[in-house]
Amino acid sequence: MQNINQTDPLSPSPQTIPQQSVAADYPMDGDFCVTTRRIMIISPWPASLHSLVGELTVKCYDVLLFHHADDSALNLLQGDLLLIDQTRGSMSDEEIQHLRARGIPMLSLVSEGTPPNQVGSDFIVWPSSMEALVERIQSFDAPSSRPVFGGNDQLQHKDIRMDLKRMVVSRGEIRIDLTKTEFDLLKVLLSADGSVLSRQTMMDLVWGDQYFGGSNTVDAHIKSLRHKLGDDPKQPQYIVTVRGVGYRLTD
Repeated sequence: MQNINQTDPLSPSPQTIPQQSVAADYPMDGDFCVTTRRIMIISPWPASLHSLVGELTVKCYDVLLFHHADDSALNLLQGDLLLIDQTRGSMSDEEIQHLRARGIPMLSLVSEGTPPNQVGSDFIVWPSSMEALVERIQSFDAPSSRPVFGGNDQLQHKDIRMDLKRMVVSRGEIRIDLTKTEFDLLKVLLSADGSVLSRQTMMDLVWGDQYFGGSNTVDAHIKSLRHKLGDDPKQPQYIVTVRGVGYRLTD
């Protein structure tokens, strides 16, 4: 008779489960971000800033990457800081002046020994201490550094008004509290002046072309925006769905 306690050599050995929490296998990725600030990075070599981008996201920054300063999306996006990579060559005076006209604080990353008169903005030597760079970036977080966008401080459609300088949206006399993403989507729609915007275009303008989320992300935020504006999608007063394409303002 076979001993039922005998180990079968052909059977797999029992696995020992480590006595530790599953969460211990995962590193801490920073605290939950109740609020965030947005940094737009312009760098022809974004891969070289991978560690910096990771550190900034842990510090509750939304980071958008652009390869070139003339990207049209930059003119439609709002941000708290422009971080310009000039470590391998300076931008032209024309490019710097164009960016400066946005009214957004600017900080340049430069290589050691770069003459200050070739930079055109506040700067810090990079590579350097990550801690020092993050502290310098955080110094721009004061409310006084909030930008004025695009030269026109007001946008309006019917009784919806946007004060871009103060980042205030109102419907008639009622103030509407929007998230940063909802604010950006509404700004993009109002800036398009009735033109149809595809979901992909809206994603590029609000999240940047480095964002790889699905188009349903736009739909979810538009749904929330409509709700806050009191807009019925079946009988829209403000935002019209263009089936199979995207969205536009009502006539």
